[in-house]
Amino acid sequence: MEIDRTDRAILAQLSKNVRMTNKELAAEVGLSASSVHERTKRLFECGLISGTRLQVDLAQLGLSLRAMLFVQMSEHEKTNLDAFLQEVLKFAEVRAAWMISGRFDAMVEVVARDTTHLHRIVVEKFSSRDEVHRIETSIVFEAVEQNDLSALLEVDA
Repeated sequence: MEIDRTDRAILAQLSKNVRMTNKELAAEVGLSASSVHERTKRLFECGLISGTRLQVDLAQLGLSLRAMLFVQMSEHEKTNLDAFLQEVLKFAEVRAAWMISGRFDAMVEVVARDTTHLHRIVVEKFSSRDEVHRIETSIVFEAVEQNDLSALLEVDA
């Protein structure tokens, strides 16, 4: 699907504020509300936009520790990496998992109440698995996210 400058403007505005009303969005991009609605609907239907997401402050729920687990699979299990990633997503503490390149095969983001809870997650849910050869754990001290896509969308494709 091809997107034009107006589609890019809509995406840029939504990346700044996904809760923006259709009327506000229309005013920002200089179109009627019905035109913006149709364009947004098309962006969803083609899969360029796949939804909205609820952000919950997990620290307020007692899960203030975030860590990244760098997982190296056993040599004979690397072919099962897709299955491993899907399996670990079933653990309540796992927020995301990625297949990566380099020394490790996967990176898994987990949340925990404290270091004791984190240790238990690593030992009981990861280190004990036959397909896992090695794990390195890094605690996240601070995280920032960039959701504003407007600068990227200004670049001519």
